[in-house]
Amino acid sequence: MNHALVPVLMYHAVSQPPGPVEEADEHYCVTRGRFAAHLTTIRARGRVPSSVSRVLEGQVRDPVVGVTFDDGHESNAWAAGDLLSHGGSADFFVNPSTVGRGRHLSWGALRDMAAEGMSIQSHGQHHRYLDELAPSEVEQELRQSKWEIEDRLGLAVTLFAPPGGRMSRDLLETAVRLGYRAVCSSRVGLWRRGREQGVEIPRLAVLHSTTERQVDRWITQGGWELRAMELRYQVLSAAKRALGNSRYERLRRAALAVRGRL
Repeated sequence: MNHALVPVLMYHAVSQPPGPVEEADEHYCVTRGRFAAHLTTIRARGRVPSSVSRVLEGQVRDPVVGVTFDDGHESNAWAAGDLLSHGGSADFFVNPSTVGRGRHLSWGALRDMAAEGMSIQSHGQHHRYLDELAPSEVEQELRQSKWEIEDRLGLAVTLFAPPGGRMSRDLLETAVRLGYRAVCSSRVGLWRRGREQGVEIPRLAVLHSTTERQVDRWITQGGWELRAMELRYQVLSAAKRALGNSRYERLRRAALAVRGRL
């Protein structure tokens, strides 16, 4: 096991059965019990579930598994509590324009999470796909979100995660210029620790169906699973480019609906 290669997990929402989670993509929603099982698996392998920001700041030197959450769903507060019980932390990427709206975390909840050691970072001002925006609009998304989160919480924002994993041209260079240390992307791979400034950090998307056995294989970097995930990512990325975001999302929703009825 190469401890210099860090798996960084990308979660979204967590559910408390038997009911579904409102305003969350079920494909990326894990049950709270399964999330706890993932954390137990991480600990059983002698690793610490940690936010990427704490690793970059040199606050965690033990072997780690990075844990991140995108979109700021209100169920992330449960996840924060479960992380605390396992001695861990995570980065929570939020869009200031949706904070406190619908089923999203409020600023008060985010302050409480930050006080407990969670890292609150930027997912853009709005949940807009950056590959559809002009360079000036991309810069505004990164600049405004960083400013508002820092102003509201009084904590530095140093990480950015692009909504939907859509990377605009020169995103990393733009982010560094605006004061970010790293971009947590959706590209499949393991983070090679060493360079801690101006780096793109790949992540592994956790799905509703992701088991603790799969997480264990990601941690141990064994078997064929990471290679299969990389191939799937390449295929889906090509489909997004060929179809465009709107058409791809329509087809994706239709395919998931059919799968759910089978």
